[in-house]
Amino acid sequence: MRRALLMSVLALCLGNAVATQAGVLLQVDGRPIRWSPEGPGKKTVITYALLSAPYTVQSNRSILSPSNCAHMRSFADIVAISPGVTEEAAKTELREALRTWESVANITFEEVSDPSRAQIVIGAANDPGGRAFANLSYRSGKGIPTPVTMALGKPGVPAPAERAPIVDDGDSVAIDQAYVCLNPKSPWKVGFDGNLNVYDLRHTFTHEVGHAIGLDHPDATGAIMGYRYDERVRTLQQSDITGVQRLYGVATER
Repeated sequence: MRRALLMSVLALCLGNAVATQAGVLLQVDGRPIRWSPEGPGKKTVITYALLSAPYTVQSNRSILSPSNCAHMRSFADIVAISPGVTEEAAKTELREALRTWESVANITFEEVSDPSRAQIVIGAANDPGGRAFANLSYRSGKGIPTPVTMALGKPGVPAPAERAPIVDDGDSVAIDQAYVCLNPKSPWKVGFDGNLNVYDLRHTFTHEVGHAIGLDHPDATGAIMGYRYDERVRTLQQSDITGVQRLYGVATER
């Protein structure tokens, strides 16, 4: 299995913050973190894999047990206790979430079968401590996986991002691999019904994938990337769009 060091991103947590329209980016040492583009003006292609078996992410020293996505299992397990929600329905909601980001930014997602070769690995959390998570590792200036000493994406203390786009001249830090995992012990649903105790899959996938491509929490609510689950937010908001377009540019034709 691929060896990587993880950065934990806290997601869908409760808290309070001030709304911003600028979007908030995950940062390492003051530099935004994102997937590297294939070339100037080209779409950034991001591969992903859905787990069909147990998967453990290892660091250079030991298995990272404290991370919620360090130990994962089959994607199908996510909806094992969700009445009326099938694995295929969950896959459909994930793909719609991916298309949501593709519709506004110059990125494209491609599914692969081998998780060790995927840039984003998606499955059920084996021993979750909450509803949903996104973890990732990044490449240091020397090109090796590098650990992060503190969790990014901490609720209530966002680092404001400038509106200027990121340029491809070493202005950013390259993501090495990312992981999205949902709690299989929690029920999930498709669509909004006002019940805030059961989360909608598409909303949750959109939020966690947002972390996996470099976005942080702008505030508590009012955006897909807000850290409080809110069924009044049904689509990407201006802060979501501004943030992802700063990282990857505006959506273009394939």
